[in-house]
Amino acid sequence: MDIFDELGFCDHLDFLSGPAGEVEVSPDVEPVGQVDEDYSDEEMDVDELERRMWRDRMLLRRLKEQKKSRDGSDDSTKQRYSQEQARRKKMSRAQDGILKYMLKMMEVCKAQGFVYGIIPEKGKPVTGASDNLRAWWKEKVRFDRNGPAAIAKYQAEHSVPGKSRTQAQQPRLLIIF
Repeated sequence: MDIFDELGFCDHLDFLSGPAGEVEVSPDVEPVGQVDEDYSDEEMDVDELERRMWRDRMLLRRLKEQKKSRDGSDDSTKQRYSQEQARRKKMSRAQDGILKYMLKMMEVCKAQGFVYGIIPEKGKPVTGASDNLRAWWKEKVRFDRNGPAAIAKYQAEHSVPGKSRTQAQQPRLLIIF
């Protein structure tokens, strides 16, 4: 044993001194190559292998269902986001159309100016005005603040009952000449 001590193999060679067939492992040494259920593939019988395969299939099915439910919630979020984007795009196109026709009216009909405001159900109000009325529209009228307040006041005064879903989703439009 002195040779082993010189080489640095101390304290873990007690199994060499015991009788053959008895193996004692010290608690601080971990066995190498240990399988999940303390036996190798060669020692496993068919029933045990089938049981493990069944458990693994059940686990796989459960994980797939969890993933599908997570993906489903992501799809609804993506769909809501894309609908919101489409709504914004339509609103932008409508505003461009209104501005185009207002400018055309000023040219053709010799109108002196125009202002308009759109108050969507969600988001901030959108406004536009001709150059000569823009300062008045922004500083005096302050449509972006006063417009939504005026609509809320009107609805309260006239006791507007619960709106139907289609009416509530349509933007409100105010055009002043």
